[in-house]
Parts: sequence; structure tokens; C-alpha cells
Amino acid sequence: MKKIQTDKEAGILLAAALILCWLFVLQYGIFGSRVDWISQHSVLPDYFRQRFYATGNLFPDIAWNLGGGQNIYNFSYYGLFSPVILFSYLLPFVPMGLYIMASSMAAYGASAVLFYQWIKKKFSGGNTGFWTACMFALAGPLIFHSYNQIMFVNYMPFLCLALIGTDRFLQKNKKGLLLLGTTGMILTSFYFSVGGILALGLYGAGTYIAQTEKFSWKDFGKKAGGFTGPLILSVCLCGILLVPTALVLLSRESGGNTTEGMGLFSISPLRFFYSPYGVGLTYLSLGGLMGNLLRKESWKKKILPAGLLLILFVPVFGYLLNGGLYVKDKVFIPFLPLVCLETGKYVENLRKGRDRSGWADLLIQVLPGIFLIGYSLFRESAQGISQKWLIGGIGLAVAADMAFFLLSQKIYGKFPRFPWPLLFSVGILFFSGWAMNSQWKKMLPAGDYEEIIKPEKTDLIKETLEKDKGWYRMEELEGGTQEFADMNRIRDIGQNISSIYSSAYNQDYAGFRNKTFQVNRHFRNCLMEAATDNPIFLNLMGVRYVTGNRPPAGYTLLKKKGDTCLYENEKAFPLAFVTDRVISEKEYQELSFPDNQSVLLQYGVIEKADQEKPGKKKPISSMKACSLELPVTENQNIQIRKTEKGYEIHALKETEITAQLSGRGETDDLLAVKFHVKNQNLQRDMYIRLEGQTNRLSAEKGYEYANKNQDFSYTVTTEKQKDKGVFIFGKGSYIIEDIQIFTGNLEELREEKLCENPLEGIWFSEGGDRLTGAVRTEKQGYLITSIPYDKNFKITVDGENVEKKKVNTAFLGAKIPKGVHSISISYQAPGKNAGLFLTGGGLVCLAVLVMGRLCRRLLAGCWERNLVNRKLP
Repeated sequence: MKKIQTDKEAGILLAAALILCWLFVLQYGIFGSRVDWISQHSVLPDYFRQRFYATGNLFPDIAWNLGGGQNIYNFSYYGLFSPVILFSYLLPFVPMGLYIMASSMAAYGASAVLFYQWIKKKFSGGNTGFWTACMFALAGPLIFHSYNQIMFVNYMPFLCLALIGTDRFLQKNKKGLLLLGTTGMILTSFYFSVGGILALGLYGAGTYIAQTEKFSWKDFGKKAGGFTGPLILSVCLCGILLVPTALVLLSRESGGNTTEGMGLFSISPLRFFYSPYGVGLTYLSLGGLMGNLLRKESWKKKILPAGLLLILFVPVFGYLLNGGLYVKDKVFIPFLPLVCLETGKYVENLRKGRDRSGWADLLIQVLPGIFLIGYSLFRESAQGISQKWLIGGIGLAVAADMAFFLLSQKIYGKFPRFPWPLLFSVGILFFSGWAMNSQWKKMLPAGDYEEIIKPEKTDLIKETLEKDKGWYRMEELEGGTQEFADMNRIRDIGQNISSIYSSAYNQDYAGFRNKTFQVNRHFRNCLMEAATDNPIFLNLMGVRYVTGNRPPAGYTLLKKKGDTCLYENEKAFPLAFVTDRVISEKEYQELSFPDNQSVLLQYGVIEKADQEKPGKKKPISSMKACSLELPVTENQNIQIRKTEKGYEIHALKETEITAQLSGRGETDDLLAVKFHVKNQNLQRDMYIRLEGQTNRLSAEKGYEYANKNQDFSYTVTTEKQKDKGVFIFGKGSYIIEDIQIFTGNLEELREEKLCENPLEGIWFSEGGDRLTGAVRTEKQGYLITSIPYDKNFKITVDGENVEKKKVNTAFLGAKIPKGVHSISISYQAPGKNAGLFLTGGGLVCLAVLVMGRLCRRLLAGCWERNLVNRKLP
């Protein structure tokens, strides 16, 4: 009967979890969000699956299709070898977006059930275990990140399984579940597995010490060695993921900016209470940790609460768990099960009368909350929240929560039938969770999602790729939400794009886009390298086709399906070609905007143009200067005042302004504009659009991924003979100065001789990690590609290795002799061989351990049978 009751409670938790998914999220849209879910977590796994179907290679090295072509371990965070994602490879008929939604809900439900299975035997009665599991399921991060940044929580079922395995190891010396849970956790989310392994170690040590009557360091060392073995073996088994990913991360610059409020000594209530970016519980949990620490019991039972308080309150732990980049509270989510366990223990002790504290003792337990509130109020920002009134509002919420904490314990003392502190906590988390999920405005309505994945566009792209078998790029230039959603979206494995949004990325390529070429920056996040409608960049990157509402210069309408238009530029550059038209990098660096863009339509850039005669410069066709005049105006929406160096703008709302242009040629179809921006409100973003092309400057305070885009540059398509430019000024107060205006014609700027020797007959081999083609050139020249440079590429000419060179300041190239040649470009991710060796070694060790265990069982069985036979008459 007891077992049936236990299963019933687990079933109730699973059903409740699914109901909460509907109540908090699904009734408003899909189980996905308009932020990272739509642009990373749902599309990158789809790309992994498409690439596997196309090549059959389960361990690829390069993602040719994304960001111009990059190390695939730049994207490993998004489930490259996650067992959850790998299972989807068996279901080609299930759209990846739908699979991610279903698997995320299943993982959330499994987390609640496995957590309950772990703690149910740790409490003797009063439904403490069940209500503790309810509190765990309602914690801020679990539902929220199951449809937002799913890597923050999708490892939780494996972590709970590893905690169950830890108990089995301590009680029965069995290691299987610990090994399985830890390996699954690492493969699913290697970033959070660091905190997860620390949590396992803390729990294992604390539990062993608490259960040992006579503690000795020698016995502890032996047990710790046995416990560490499965953890080390798990790391070895995951070597194919960890080693190449570690080398990628070590080679990059910081992805974010250490901002005020994110420093080494930052701490706020959001680490502990309500927020999805922290532990996300109520004050009961923090007060419970303090109560367990202050309880008059053996020191051996205080290891776990003391360790948790140390990790949560000493900022250096957050700094280290974040890889030394900043202190962000998301890294404490893996400690959520342990905090919930300690909370349940605290309430259980209240029920047993072990902790009937007086008001004075209870007040000591609220001191940490008072400290957190006071500390936050003295800071200008807390975890990206810079408004004093909002920080004060959090402080009031925590103060009210502390009052409930004190009140619930007094009620529990008089009416001990129900675990009132847990019931109060569950109620608070339910309403705060409902409010938080609905008010963060990150949910994605079903209609918007259907528009993003509409089959008409996918069919149009597939039809084009089927007809044109060449090697080129195809961008989607829809703007707005669609542009954000499509940064990593590959609708067919034949589609190649120049955009990328990832925590790790090719540094040379990002530097070229943002500093050298100065592509407009549409989004506030410095990691978002979105598609651009800059016609020069599109030509340079070999974008032959674009979908969108208006064609960039050089593109003509090819086909229309539904409301999706497909445009083609037959003169877009090949993705690889050989030319002798080159200039040196020194000459290139001397060019200013917009010549630094347009010259790449005429010459390749190499480190040293050794064939050049000293002092001789090659002729460069340039755009010509013109003038632009903004109207000085003052109305209810916007004020524009002319200054000595430019204009001062105060916009109360987004406003469209038409500027007067003069000095444009009759055939000019390009307009290049650049100016410096000073944002007078550092706590909010500002943006300016020119002819539909957007530049945005992030708020300088409270946002760790600020793009620092203070120099806005635009190269836009305009109608010929047009003497006006349309600006849209976003809300805010800012100054624009040092304005530069240029005009030109794309055809006149482009030199067709530059790429008259393209690499042709492209075919892929070696699991998709090598491409091969042929080229004919009458002169010695240079291979110029639009593949971002990486020292781990290998180039062969007629089977012979040649020296790699960086061309156009950031791309892959090589010196090529005249004649007809076969050229191959291959890539091997650094550390992959070492990772495979580590994984292989781990598998061998695992096989030896399993076989050894089976042999021992077999020998033991034979020995027992032999003893029985000897006793028979």
C-alpha cells in the first residue's frame, strides 16, 4: 500500500508539472520564447541533425553553413552531443522545434519526479518530502528556462539521477547511477555541470560525514577516492565534447563585458529569491539554511548547510563557476536540489520539535535577508537592474517574505498537522512564478512562431537550392523579430549564411564585421552578428540569393511564393576564387570609410603585396562625398537641434524624419553614412534607422553584453535620382556628430576581373569536413575566400600542402601558382583527436569494470554452487 501511495504522489507531481507548463506558458503561446530559444536552442540542434543526415558524421569538425564557416565546437553548448538531442536523430519526421518543446516539458516533469524519488525517504512523515518536491518544481528557474535558455536547467534530471546514485554509492557502494547521471549531465550542459559536480561532491561529503559515527580522515579518503572515480570516468567519457570545447573557450576573448553590478564582489537578493537567474526560492530556504547551521547538533550534520551558505555568499565561488568572466547568479541553479533538501530538513525538525526557536532565535535567521536588502540598496545596480525603485521593490518583497517565514513557523507550532512553512513557500512561488513568466514578455505566441517557420519560405529555399547546385550563400532579410529568429536558422543543409549568434565564435570574423568593415549593428547584444542588407558586404560574402521585402542594390526579383520574395544577384562573388589583383594590408589600413568597404569589391587584401613596386599605388574607385541636412524641428514627438559638430536629438517616441540629400549622381544606388553617437541616457538603449537599416547602441549600465556601438555606419540601397533619405529616430536623448555622407553606384565600384577565376565543381568529403574544387588561372595569384580564417584549416594544391594566409584581414587564403589546379580545404577541430582518445579510453575502462564485475559475480556463483555440491550426500 505504501509503495502504491508513493507512486501516486510521483504521478501527481508529473501531472502537476505538465499543468504548470500550460498554466504559465502554453495558454499564451508555444513552449518556447522570442529570445535565445528561437534563435539558438531550437535551431542549432536542428542544424546538427541536418548535418548528420547529410554526411552520416556523428563527430563533425566544422559548421560550413553558419557564420561563414566556423569550428562546430563554437556551438557545442547548444546540445552537440546531448543525449536528448541525439535521440531526436531517430525521429526525422518530428520537427526539431516541436521536439525541443516536448523534450523540455518532459525534462521538467522528470526533474520533479526524480527529485521526489531522491528525497522521499529522507523524511519520516507529514508529507514533508512531497511538499518539498512541490517547492522544487515551482522554483524560479525550472519552468522559466525550460522554454527560454534551456541549457540552464535541462541537465536537472541527470543531476537528480546522480544524487540518487550518490546515495546508492554511500549505502551499497554501487556506482552505476552516479556514473550515468554525471555523464548525462555533462553531455547535456557542460557549463552547468561544473556546478553540478561541485554540488554532488558537497552532498556526498556532507552525507558521508553526517552518517559516520566515528569519523577518520583515512576512511574518508578511501570513500572519497571511490566516489571520485565515477566522476573522473564521466569526464573521460565526455572527452570528445570537453577537450575541443575547452580549447575553443580558452582561445576566445570574453563574450560579455564585466559591468557594474557584475563585479567580483557582487551579490543581491536575486541570487536567492524568486528570480529565474538564481536559486529562485523563498526566504524559507535561506532561513532554513541558517537554522540548520545554528541548530544544537553535531558539527558533522552542519557540513552541507555551511557549504551551501559559503558557496552562495562568498562571491569568489560565483566568479570561478562563471569561468572568471563575471559573477552571474545562473551558476547557482545546480545547487537548487541541495537547498531544497536542507529546507525540507529544517521543516522536518520543526515538526519533530527539535527546533522550537523563540523570536530571538528566529530574528537571527532573518539577518542574512536584512544584509542582502541593505547591501543592494547601497549599490547602483544589482544583476542588471539599475533602477533604485525596482531594487527597493525586491527588498520590500523579501521583507514581506521574511514576515511570512516567521509567521508560518508560529502557526506550525500550534497546528503541526500540515507543513505550513512549506505550504506558504509553495503558495508564494506559485503566484510569483505565474507573474514572472507572464510579465517578462518573452513568451512566443503561436501565430508569431508559425510566421517564423512558415513552409512557403522553406519550400522556396529548397526549390532554389535544388535548381542551383552551386556553392554560395543565401540570407533571409526580413527584419525585426524574423531577423533575430533567423541568425542561426538553416532551413536546408544546402543553405549557407553569414550571420551567427553564439557564446563562442571566430574572433577574426567578428573583428572584421564590427571594427574593420563596420557592418551596422542591429541588436544590443555584442554576440549577435545578424544578417545585413549592406549590398557591399552581401557581394563580398558571396550571398547570391536573399529573401525579404525589398531588394538590396544589385539584386533582382527571381521568384515569389505567398508573401515571400526571393531576389538574386548573379554577380555576387564566389565563396572562393584566385586573383592577382591584390593590395597590401598596410595600404588597406590607410583607407577610411567607405573606401574600406568598397575596395574589397576591387582588390583582395594580403599581408604583403610583394610584387608591388615601392611607392606605387593601385587605382581605387571610390564613392564621392555628398551632403545631408536634417530638418531642425521641435514638436511633441521630437526635437532636433543643430550643433557645431552635428545634431542634438530628443525623441519622446519613435519618429520618422526625412533628410535632404545633395550632390548625388543620377545613377547612384548606394548611400553610405557614418557618424559618432553620444547617448545622454546611459541606462537605456538608443537606435537610429536609415532606409530600413538599423544601428543600435546598448545601455552602458546594467547589461553585460553591451555592444558599445558608438560609431554608426550605414551602407544602404536607395532609389536612383533620389534626393532624400528617410531616418527613423528611436526614443531617447542623444547627440550625433562627425557626420560623413557618401554616394555611389554599385556596378561602378565592382571590378568583375577580381573574381573571374572561381573555384568550381565543389564537392564535400570526409564526413563533410573537407571541400574540394578546381580552378584555372593564367597568372600566379592568391586564393581569396570568404571563410573566416582559422589556423586549423589545411589547404592542399594538387595534393600538396601549401601555407595558409590571412586575406582580406580576416579570411582564409593561400598563394596559388598559375595553371589548372585541384584545391582542397579541410578543417580539424583542435583537441578532437585528444578528446576521442579520452572518450575511447573511458569506454575501455568502463568495459573492463563491467566485465570485471560480471566475472566476479560469475565466480561467486560458481563458488556458491561448489559449496552446495560439497554439502550434498
